[in-house]
Amino acid sequence: MKIIQSFWSGNQNDFSNACGWESYRYNWMSWILSCYQLVKYHKNVELYTDAFGYKILIEKLKLPYTKVHVVLDEVNHYPKDFWAIAKIKTFQQQEEPFLHVDGDVFVWESLTNHFHESNLVVQSMEVTDYYYQNIWSNIYPELEYLPKELAEFHNDKTNVSFNMGIVGGNNVEFFKKYCSKSFEFVNLNKKSWSRINGLHYNVFFEQLLFCKYAQSKKQEVDFLFPEIPIDNEYFGFADFHEVPHKTYLHLLGNYKKEPAVCKFMELYLMKNYPEAYSNLGAVINEFTGSSSENDYLNPEFIQRLECEFQIEIRKNSFSSGNFLLKRDLNNSGLHQRIEELFLKRENFSIVKLKGFEFKRNTSPETDELDYLVIEEINSAERKYKLDEFDEILLDELQNPILYSDLLNVMKEYLEEHNEESLNELSDVLNAKLKNYIKLKIISIYN
Repeated sequence: MKIIQSFWSGNQNDFSNACGWESYRYNWMSWILSCYQLVKYHKNVELYTDAFGYKILIEKLKLPYTKVHVVLDEVNHYPKDFWAIAKIKTFQQQEEPFLHVDGDVFVWESLTNHFHESNLVVQSMEVTDYYYQNIWSNIYPELEYLPKELAEFHNDKTNVSFNMGIVGGNNVEFFKKYCSKSFEFVNLNKKSWSRINGLHYNVFFEQLLFCKYAQSKKQEVDFLFPEIPIDNEYFGFADFHEVPHKTYLHLLGNYKKEPAVCKFMELYLMKNYPEAYSNLGAVINEFTGSSSENDYLNPEFIQRLECEFQIEIRKNSFSSGNFLLKRDLNNSGLHQRIEELFLKRENFSIVKLKGFEFKRNTSPETDELDYLVIEEINSAERKYKLDEFDEILLDELQNPILYSDLLNVMKEYLEEHNEESLNELSDVLNAKLKNYIKLKIISIYN
């Protein structure tokens, strides 16, 4: 069973197209990381793309796909917002068992080992609650043709669909018939294309139709995740700080717009594939004329920076050269480290970093909280609003301190010292410290 991915530019040929991400930079980072992680765990990983995708992903970014098919210019007559039409075209091309993996999916284990005998495979089932019904209510009145498989959904007699972050299986013949039905659903509504929200329409001619057609044919479907998210709520699918304990991430929907998530992805790419990351910087520079602080990364340079920063942390003295880069590299794996220390009840030292600035709310007309402004590489600053506990804690972290000493200091702020209060304090303190690591405003060592 081979792994396939599909990239279609929508006949736009626009390198700066963010494709739903906070910035176009993260769109390309996602493709790089997704490909490299798939190649790491699978023998055959093939790309289906158009001429522009070949130029960027293969010629410029040099992604290591085992085979590339330049066939998706054949769907350039469809509206650019119909991004799922490229997936349907790619499914239609298959003559052997496959798993299609979206470009915003990252894996840390083999997918084909799980599903090499599966009839059909999808990421998960999902409940079609308000999200589906709301967008359908705007699309349906404009349609001229409705597949019979969607009749029960339209009449509100069924409320399940599939998420197709991954999709495939051994039943290639089913995919041929499904693709024909999907193209029929789109083509017979051609007169409606200009009147409907194309981005929303994808949901119905791709995953909902797949689900209902599979059910109508009584097809056995295996799920990567047996849990059923409700109304497009996918919690934990962007937890880079849980890798490699978490082996599958899917940055769907609003995750693409969350700066913290995008920075975690960038950090993982930077740390684990520095040459690919630096190559992206060079390509960005070529297309935009901009430059990046870290266009020159390689494993040896990263190792040197990490060693330097460990010394700086222990001395609590930080040089300005490459500080943000060293801070970000140091942050990789730190969340798991503090979790392990809490679990083992081991003591450790906490050091407050630089790279952020305290901002006080000076307006008497608002009840806005004070906040931190945190510097980031190649992206906008991040803001973190402070509560009263934050202000006390950050003040106590002015100098390096042992966790045990910090806990004792914070106990002095309690009005009561019973077991319940002490346990609550410990829980809040631990949660704050873990969050400070995510924000990159502290580091630890032991």
